[in-house]
Amino acid sequence: MKRKKDKKIRCFVYLSTDADEAMVEIKEKKQLRYIREYAKAHNIVVVKIFHKGEFGQNLTNRTWERMIERIFHKEAEGILLANMGTVAVSVSDAYYKIGKVIAAGGQVVTVDEGNLSLPIRKLGGIA
Repeated sequence: MKRKKDKKIRCFVYLSTDADEAMVEIKEKKQLRYIREYAKAHNIVVVKIFHKGEFGQNLTNRTWERMIERIFHKEAEGILLANMGTVAVSVSDAYYKIGKVIAAGGQVVTVDEGNLSLPIRKLGGIA
């Protein structure tokens, strides 16, 4: 009997570390290796890699919005990152960011927490 192949999920990867300028590249390489291992094991294809670098939360939020816009336009199906703590400053911020991705038709997957979803139904015409 033939086994049905799992569908591959196309995702953007967001690298975010808390390090000074000299250590950012080294830590991002380690984080990318960690994320790629997870992606390989879970049928996830990396479409594009986004970097926070040593910049602050404002750049993180702008980059997150750009990724959501690209998900809305079907360039990818989700965002893959190490954990939500790398992009969110609070629990409510995490819920807000996950909700925006879901409203755009995507999903958020983290290596540490898995596939993140919200128990809400899609409302007609509201994004």
